[in-house]
Amino acid sequence: MPNLKGRIITRVTSGSRWFFPAVMLVFLAHSLSAIGWIQVWNARPRPPAFYLIQFVPYGVQPVSEWVIFRRLLDVSGQLPLFVLFRKRYLNSVLIEYSGEAYFFFWAQKKLRITRDNLLHVVRESALLSGGAGLMMVWTVLMIFLLFSGASVPLLTGARRWMLLGASTLPLLPCLVLMLAGARLTRLTRREMVWTFGVHFMRSGVTLALEFASWWFSGALSSAFLCFEFVALRLIVTRLPLVPGKDILFVGLGLEAAGMMDLSRPKVAAVLIIMTVFQQVLDFAVVSFTWLVTHLRAGRSAAMHRR
Repeated sequence: MPNLKGRIITRVTSGSRWFFPAVMLVFLAHSLSAIGWIQVWNARPRPPAFYLIQFVPYGVQPVSEWVIFRRLLDVSGQLPLFVLFRKRYLNSVLIEYSGEAYFFFWAQKKLRITRDNLLHVVRESALLSGGAGLMMVWTVLMIFLLFSGASVPLLTGARRWMLLGASTLPLLPCLVLMLAGARLTRLTRREMVWTFGVHFMRSGVTLALEFASWWFSGALSSAFLCFEFVALRLIVTRLPLVPGKDILFVGLGLEAAGMMDLSRPKVAAVLIIMTVFQQVLDFAVVSFTWLVTHLRAGRSAAMHRR
């Protein structure tokens, strides 16, 4: 009976994980059909810079985490970069933190690190990454509120300081971790500050590259509109336990384009290209590294048999 209950829960969880993206895909197909597939194709961005820049954001997160884990785990050349690309892929296509679980078990098997030390590093890095990401959300929202003409009247007197004070809330869990020190973590305060800074800088670089993508696309007429779409993407990526965030962002982006009287074919073309680019890169990089790993393992086994 317990096994049957566990299987039912597993199937329901698995089904719900795919149900939402499937519904969003149907909605997007309907929306794009209403716009017109030919119109979307004809509205695609022409500048080569738009397409060239799509490659850069893909590697920002894995490279930044590679730098972090190499230092915190003190493993120098023992940590291959492809492991962090797989970690990113799992977090994007499965559920959040499935990539952290994969990395933990891989490192426990491949690296000469104690289990407790590895657990602390992976956990604290994830916590600091979440804090840095939320802090970036608040930073972007504050910039939007401060410079949006429609919202400026709300930022007067005490309300301004209340909003500015609220923007520090995402820092509280990270500050608790840093102040508690050895009672909660094995990382030093300097290591935690450095890790938080790398994660925050990575978020800033990613946002700057996404802004450049929208700017070079020519789909939006002003820098502030580019900033609005970047802010929307950032908020969507921080939604907890929501599957298919890329698909959700495409749907919300199309709705936002309609509400702001923008060219829906142009916005749709940019959204689709940006999303497909990332999906293709995910599949290509992860599949290629998996194939290379298995070919090497096969050759090694053949050499031993000889």
